[in-house]
Amino acid sequence: MRRSHSPRLRGSVQQSSVRMRPREVHRFGIFIRLGILFSSAFLLVGLGFWLWHNEWPQKQAHRLSALALQITQKAQFSVKNIIVEGRQQTNKENLSLALGVMPNEPILGVDILAAQNRIAKLPWTESVTVERRLPGTILVHLNERVPMARWQHENHTVVIDGQGKELTEAKIDQFTQLPLVVGAGAPEETQSLLNELKKFPVINDKVVAAVWVSERRWDLHFQPKIVVRLPAKDLPSALKQLAVLITEQNILDRDIVAIDLRIPERLAIEPSTTTNNHTTGNMRL
Repeated sequence: MRRSHSPRLRGSVQQSSVRMRPREVHRFGIFIRLGILFSSAFLLVGLGFWLWHNEWPQKQAHRLSALALQITQKAQFSVKNIIVEGRQQTNKENLSLALGVMPNEPILGVDILAAQNRIAKLPWTESVTVERRLPGTILVHLNERVPMARWQHENHTVVIDGQGKELTEAKIDQFTQLPLVVGAGAPEETQSLLNELKKFPVINDKVVAAVWVSERRWDLHFQPKIVVRLPAKDLPSALKQLAVLITEQNILDRDIVAIDLRIPERLAIEPSTTTNNHTTGNMRL
């Protein structure tokens, strides 16, 4: 029997026999997932930028912080006591303003570091620590700069501390008992001089002023108008020699105007007479 062949119809559409392979399907799925991932990331970044630009996270964090502080305040974590240790010269009002802490405010909201930095700028402050002691105490430990001497320079007298720094808040008439030093550069050298003078009370108790000469050595002034010229080097030996002259020979009670100790083991004394005669001699101690 003959097989009958159905004639093909012109213009008919035949079903395509092309199929995607499994590997191509897998790649296509990866591209779709990557596209979704990048699109989601782009949307999240855009949303985050918009929220940050409108300060939404900052506002929410501020609200949460304020709420937390209110809760701690109701739980008695508020400032009840402010204790200050070490204050001698610092003005109370200035210290209170620099601390910036109000009674009954939330103690956890106190910016300790900022308070320390403000107090450190006060004229009398050498160092300071501020502590928060829960539940309700703020402790301020203050180390003040200690007045050491009066410094006279260019017809102006100020009070200086151990580092030679000027104490701008110190009133000079309140510190007349301090030693007087004179001359440019004297503040930086005063501490070492005073440390040496303390070893010789017989000198220290009688000195009226110390003058820093040529930025290299000291002249000591005694009453009545006696000047002792000290050497630039080996100051302890010269002071020891002067102490012997005071205690054993009462040199300061004599009618003299100057004692020169600048040359080791050689003493030059200038009398107060109108003549220019000098008494000199060698002295071994």
